[in-house]
Amino acid sequence: MMDRNGNTIDDWQVLVNKPVFASDGKEVGIVRSIQTNNLIISYGPVTPDKYLIPKSSIKNFTNGVLYLNDGSEFIENNYRFE
Repeated sequence: MMDRNGNTIDDWQVLVNKPVFASDGKEVGIVRSIQTNNLIISYGPVTPDKYLIPKSSIKNFTNGVLYLNDGSEFIENNYRFE
């Protein structure tokens, strides 16, 4: 799969434990696991918020940081799960 900048992500496991940022620059959390079509992201130390982010939402992965196409409010409203 390619990110929006044409970079290929061959080994999805390299994303685990990497920080994730929304398009508005706000931190979404840390990649916790990889599913077939989604990433599981968590944010917070004690009772973390969890997000199920589609791989298609990835903008790019640069210098160990994953950037998404969606803003933090969209992510909060559409991808949050318990």
